[in-house]
Amino acid sequence: MIVARKRAGGVRSALAVVGAMGAVALGCLDRPVAAVVPVVQSGVSEVVKNEGVEKVDLLMVVDNSGSMAENQANIMAQLGPLIDQLTNPPCISRSTPGGGTPHTCMAGNMDDVPAYPAVKDLHVGVISTDLGTPGFMVPGCDDTDRGDNGLLNPIRSGFALQTHLPWAPRRPNAVTAPAGFRPAACTNDINQFPSFITFCSNAADASCDVPGMNASTRDPMVFADWFKCNAGIFINGCGLEAQLESVWRALVENDARAVPGNTSPNAGFLREDALLAIVMLSDEEDGSVRDCNHDNGFSAAAGGSCTDAKDVYNTASGAWAHPTNPDLRFYLYTPGDSRDPNWNLDRYVNTVPSTPANAATRWNKDLLSLKPGRPERIIFAAIAGVPLNIQTTMSGGNTVINWDSLLGAPAAGNPNDFLGRDSSMSASGMQETAGPFSMRAANMDPMCSHVVPACRRQGSTYDMTRPCSNAQYMAFPSRRIVEIARRFDEAPLCGGQACRNGVVTSICSTNFGVAMRTIVQKISARLTGKCLPRVLQVTPDSAGNNTVSCLVREILPVGTATCDTTRGRRVPELDADRTFVDAEGTHTVCDINQIATNPMTMSPISTDPGWYYDRSVDPQNPTCTQRISFTGSGAPGPGTTTRLECIQSVGTGS
Repeated sequence: MIVARKRAGGVRSALAVVGAMGAVALGCLDRPVAAVVPVVQSGVSEVVKNEGVEKVDLLMVVDNSGSMAENQANIMAQLGPLIDQLTNPPCISRSTPGGGTPHTCMAGNMDDVPAYPAVKDLHVGVISTDLGTPGFMVPGCDDTDRGDNGLLNPIRSGFALQTHLPWAPRRPNAVTAPAGFRPAACTNDINQFPSFITFCSNAADASCDVPGMNASTRDPMVFADWFKCNAGIFINGCGLEAQLESVWRALVENDARAVPGNTSPNAGFLREDALLAIVMLSDEEDGSVRDCNHDNGFSAAAGGSCTDAKDVYNTASGAWAHPTNPDLRFYLYTPGDSRDPNWNLDRYVNTVPSTPANAATRWNKDLLSLKPGRPERIIFAAIAGVPLNIQTTMSGGNTVINWDSLLGAPAAGNPNDFLGRDSSMSASGMQETAGPFSMRAANMDPMCSHVVPACRRQGSTYDMTRPCSNAQYMAFPSRRIVEIARRFDEAPLCGGQACRNGVVTSICSTNFGVAMRTIVQKISARLTGKCLPRVLQVTPDSAGNNTVSCLVREILPVGTATCDTTRGRRVPELDADRTFVDAEGTHTVCDINQIATNPMTMSPISTDPGWYYDRSVDPQNPTCTQRISFTGSGAPGPGTTTRLECIQSVGTGS
C-alpha cells in the first residue's frame, strides 16, 4: 500500500514496493514516460519506464565489390543529410493538429517543437563486406580467412583494403576513386581516424574526449565529413561478399563492447545504454561461408559439428551449385541443402526463445546477445537487392513491409523457418521499362550467365536485343539479408511481440534519400516512450508559472549513495523516503527537481536539470499532449528505477 500525504511545497509518500521495478535507460529531452491514472485525493505511485535513448551506435556496412561505385557515390551524398536529420531534426507546430508538415525550426518561434528527439551522442563505425576467400585464389580477393575481418575503419585496420586504398590501389586492375569522391577533409593518411568516430552535442560531456580512444567533435558538419572519409572505402574489394558474417565478426567475435578490460580492436564502439543501428549497403546475396575457424560453438549449439564450406571458392570443385562460377554458387542452391555453403541464419538472429531447459545449449552469441533483454534496441536496415516497389500491408494500424511477398510463403505458417519458404511465390514481374525482376531463389536467367535480378536501375530501359548487356545496372536478390531484416521487424522478439525494427529498401533507386529518411524514422521511433493516458491538473506558482502536484523520484543502483545536485537531484525531505531495500541491497532515493512551465508556451522556464509536465505535441503520437519530459542532464540515469508520485483530482482538462 502507498501512504500519501500532502504538505507545503509538494507531495511526499512513503516508498513501498508495488510490483516489479525495471531498470530505466538514460533518457533525453522531450521524452515521454509511463502512464499514471489520476485518482481523487489519493496517492498515485507508478514506475516511470522511460524506454527512450539518446545515444546511437551506428554501424555502416559497405559492400566494396566492383559493382558498387555508383551506389557508393549515392550513399556518400546522403551521409550529410543523415547526420543532419539525426542531430538536428525538423520542427512541427504545437498549435497545428497533428503537428503539421515538418519544417526548418525557426529561432525564437515558441510554436515550433522538434518532430522527434535529437540524437545527442553518436558513435559511427564502418566495415567492409570483404572476408577474403580463405585457401583459394579468386581474382580481387585475399586468399586467407582475414580479408578485412570485420575490423572497424578498414582503411586503417583492414588487411585486404591495404592493397586497394581508395587513393592508391596497388592490386592489379584496381581503379582509383574519382576526384571528389571523398571530401577535402580526408587525408591520404590511413591513421587519420581511429576505429570509430564520435559526435556529441553536449559541450560538458568529457566522455567525448578520451585520448587515444576515439576522434570526437561537437560540430555535425565536421562529423558528416568524417563519416564520409570513413565510409568512402570505394570498390576493388572481394566480389564474393560476406555481409552478415562481417557484421557478426565486427560486433560479436571482435567484441565491440565498451566494457572494462576489453582490448579488442573494435572495443568501445558498443555502449550498453545506446541504440545499435546496423545499416547495410549491398547489391548481392550474402555469402557468409562456413569457416570452422570462426565457428565459436555455433554448430554444437545447433546440435551438430562444423563442416567447412570454404571449398566453395575452389573453381575446380564440382560439389556446389555451379560447376565453375563461385559467384553463382551463392544463388543456385536450395537453402539448407548440401550445396548451401553458408552459415544458418540463426547464427545472426536466433528466434528460438530462451528457456531454463535450453539455456545451456541454445546459441547465445547472435546479434541479440549485444543487447541482452533489450531486442528493441537493435535496428537492422538494408539498402539491398530488392524490387523498387515493395509490397506493404497494414498491421496494428501501421504500414509494414509484406515480407511474404519478398521471400515467399512460409512453410506450415512458421515465418521464422527461412529454409521452409516457398520462394516460387516471391515477387517477380516487369519493372516498368527496365525489364524483368525476381526475388525467387535459384532463378537462373535462361538467356544470361546470371540469375534474374531483383531490380534494375530506376529509370533505365531494357534492351530486348541485348538482354544480358552490362550497360544496364542490376542488383541481385539479397534473400538472406531480407530475412534478417524481417526477423528484426516481425519476429516476436520483444516481449512476445514484433519489434518493428527491420527495414529494406531497393539499391536500384537513383536517390537513397527516401531510404535514409526511412532509417531515421526507425531510429527516432526508438528515441521516444509512452504517453500519459489523461492530463494532470496544473497549479500556478507564485510567479504565475505552472506546476503539478507530483514528484519524480529516482532509485539509484546499489553502491551509488549521492544525490547529484548538478543533475537536479536532491535528498528527499522525509527520512523514510531516503533509502529503499530490495533483494539487491539498499538503494539511495533522490527526488528530481520539477521545472515550472510557461502557461502560454507550455515550455519549461529554465534549462536547469530536472523534469517538467510536457503538454507539447508528441511527434510520434500526435494525439498525445501530456507526458513527463526532462531538461538538460535531468534525465534518469542508467541502471536506475524512477517513480512518478502524484496527488491529483480526476480531470480531463488542463
